[in-house]
Amino acid sequence: MPTDYPWQLTEFAGPSGTMSTPITIPTLMFEDGQVSGNASCNRYFGPYEIDGSSITFGPLASTEMFCGEEGVMDQEAAYLAALATVDTWSIEDEQMTLLSGETPLLVFAAISQDLADTAWDLLAYNNGTGGFQSAVVDVAVTAIFAEDGTLAGNGGCNSYNATWESDDGSIEIGPIAATLMACADAEVGDQETRYFILLGEADTYRVDAGTLEMFDAGGTRILQYRRAATP
Repeated sequence: MPTDYPWQLTEFAGPSGTMSTPITIPTLMFEDGQVSGNASCNRYFGPYEIDGSSITFGPLASTEMFCGEEGVMDQEAAYLAALATVDTWSIEDEQMTLLSGETPLLVFAAISQDLADTAWDLLAYNNGTGGFQSAVVDVAVTAIFAEDGTLAGNGGCNSYNATWESDDGSIEIGPIAATLMACADAEVGDQETRYFILLGEADTYRVDAGTLEMFDAGGTRILQYRRAATP
């Protein structure tokens, strides 16, 4: 089913019907009766309906940020217009094609949810007082998921390690063991303390194009990472 994965666009039909590779990579995610993602530059969202092999989207809304890279705004307009006109889906080998009638308009690849052998840099976290705030600038907070089920990284001041296990979107991170160096900066120290707590509270996760988000048992987003250049 389309709802089994988040997706990233690999090809789309141009005005002549020829399939082209996107300049930037739009994404598509299904959750709780809503679809959302990045349209090329702006975020979009709206309802969808699936009935057998039929699918419809909309009405869709989006943010209105202007993007200056040549061709991106035109691509975004074409992508959203295509979503509004598709009526059929097909999936083969984790590749989804959205069609209008028998004409392919959009081709997506499933975004792997496998964390093994991946590395991430913290972008933002739940501060425990009702806010989701950006990580301290120029302070590396990292998470490296090894294939053997070990997790290692840096909390901002101290290196840490733990165990991790995931299954169908759920995740369990074992006790955190960290070095005991004092943080010279109080803000960095507070962030590190909170970060280690949140790792232990992680219950589910989702990998999107270039990002990893973790959620607690109540479904609250608690951690957001961007993919690091190398594991």
